Amino acid sequence: MDRAYEMRDFTLRIVASGHILGASQLVMENGFKVVYTGDLHLEGGATCGSARVERCDVLIIESTFGSPHYEFPPREDVIRELKDWVEEQHARGATPVVLGYSLGKAQELTCCLSRDFSVEVHPAIYENNRKYEALGVPLGEYRLFSCEDREDKVVIFPPAARKAKALHKLNPRFAFMSGWALHEGTRFRLGVDEAFPLSDHSDFYSLLRYVEKASPQVVYTVHGFAEEFAQELRARGFYAEALVEKKLRTLEDYV
Repeated sequence: MDRAYEMRDFTLRIVASGHILGASQLVMENGFKVVYTGDLHLEGGATCGSARVERCDVLIIESTFGSPHYEFPPREDVIRELKDWVEEQHARGATPVVLGYSLGKAQELTCCLSRDFSVEVHPAIYENNRKYEALGVPLGEYRLFSCEDREDKVVIFPPAARKAKALHKLNPRFAFMSGWALHEGTRFRLGVDEAFPLSDHSDFYSLLRYVEKASPQVVYTVHGFAEEFAQELRARGFYAEALVEKKLRTLEDYV
């Protein structure tokens, strides 16, 4: 993904951000380069490529997880732990219900889990899955959610739909997939059985790597731990400021 648009006074390009399929950064140039990352995942995931890093003069970077507390384990390790948890629930006679945002996260979960289990998805996820496939992203075999009881069944639902009455006919056990899983109160706040740190945002250390590669003269941080991340960048020799002051996002803002 790299498209350019000639505006009156500058060139605008869009380049991949690695967040979800089609998510883009904005690059504005006129002898002076400004990059706005939007939602950013430097390494990308199973259903989209990695982010492109552009050297620039001014960088405006999303810092949702801009705190050292948020260091995510390798993605393959998280998926392996999730699959082990699914098998444990099957052995106990329960139906594993995996909670992931309906656009982006749910498609990655479908892709990873359909290799080993019979996957059923919420209608909103089903619709987005079809769009991904129409754009050439294979997700494996899955079907629309039903109340049918099957031995190797895994259900993928959005977090907001976790209280659906139909789920509770299946002896469900819930796992929430998000970078917020590293927050010690996540399981209790959501009332889920397990939480795994699978995120489509960069963690603290990936954000640092991005800034170092971009080598900007000025950095503005936005969202999440904006002030904390700006402070860390200043300690590393960058001119950095939080673009706006706002209440830090909490887990409830995302579910």
